[in-house]
Amino acid sequence: MKETGRFLKEYRGTECLNCGVPLDIIDRYCHHCGQINTTKKLSFKDFFNEFFASIFSYDSRLSHTIIALLFRPGKISKDYVKGKRVRYANPFRFYLSVSVIFFIINGLFIDFDGFRTEMEDQVSDGKEAISEIKQNISTDDSLKLKINDQILAANGISRADKEKISEEVLKADGLSFLNKKKNQPKDVIYYSQKQIDSIGFFERGYILWEMYKDYYEKTEEKSAYKALSELKHEKNQFNKYIYHRVLKTNAIEENYGQEFFEFIFNKLPFIIFFFLPFFALGIWLLYIRKSFNYMEHLVFIFHTQTMFFITIGLSILISKITNINSFFNIAMLIFLFYLYKAMRKFYNQGRGKTIVKFVLVNILFFILAGIGSVITLAGSIFIF
Repeated sequence: MKETGRFLKEYRGTECLNCGVPLDIIDRYCHHCGQINTTKKLSFKDFFNEFFASIFSYDSRLSHTIIALLFRPGKISKDYVKGKRVRYANPFRFYLSVSVIFFIINGLFIDFDGFRTEMEDQVSDGKEAISEIKQNISTDDSLKLKINDQILAANGISRADKEKISEEVLKADGLSFLNKKKNQPKDVIYYSQKQIDSIGFFERGYILWEMYKDYYEKTEEKSAYKALSELKHEKNQFNKYIYHRVLKTNAIEENYGQEFFEFIFNKLPFIIFFFLPFFALGIWLLYIRKSFNYMEHLVFIFHTQTMFFITIGLSILISKITNINSFFNIAMLIFLFYLYKAMRKFYNQGRGKTIVKFVLVNILFFILAGIGSVITLAGSIFIF
């Protein structure tokens, strides 16, 4: 490498300025702490030369990682667990970088507002259809009622006599509750703070939810502080949290879940990041007879998942550019083939065993993905 700037031998010292370790004039860097062996004061030119040199150095490592990941399935994971790590990017950091970029780019193509508008139109059409059906039913019922009255009149029974007979029959059968009006508004009891404090924690949350929901529906008060003041409840964290949950739940209903799904989508890179260690645990059990430890399985998982994001991300971009939706299906087939080749290379097993474990790995993934989705949805309700 050509020596320029602060790397020139005339600027090298015999002692590291950072840690004080003795150095030789031929040492470009301190062998103890890694700092440049130079006594030259930092100049503007030197600063930018080193800045761009570090970028190109990382770029070289990045290019090695991408080329190995794309075209040599399983090799990068195998090299990494064997200790050949200098030329490759850190698998965990690289995964996070690619996943964040993937979801940012993908988010540009997902029209949450359009989805909400489409849902509103469908609900509006549904309401119109239901209204039309009700009108037809009402017309049919009116016609049936007239015919029924004519039949009763022919038999000498008036409508008043019929209603009286029906009521007596209901009472006799113990079904008088059917004669009550339907869809009566539910009476919500409003408790004082003293009464609430005497109730158990979980029951208290349910009671506050019902109370605050009823209060919001009647007043549409969006300020938790004002609502609690009006109800004469303490402005503690628990009460405010319950009231805010009522507001958020109502917002989900009003905008058809747009903000809720946007919230989950923005957290997906980190949700998947914390989900993958459990997936690696399942693979560790599947290959328990192999000599790989848990962290080595995790390295393999992060590499293959990174490849998944790259493959699907490219397919989405190509689909948007060409307006051909079949690229996604092609990308999925390519990734599945890639996963099979990576498993065979990394775990060094025959075709038969690899195919069986490939199927089991995919089944395990869908099971854990289902469980993770339920937990994510449930958890998001409490933190959204």
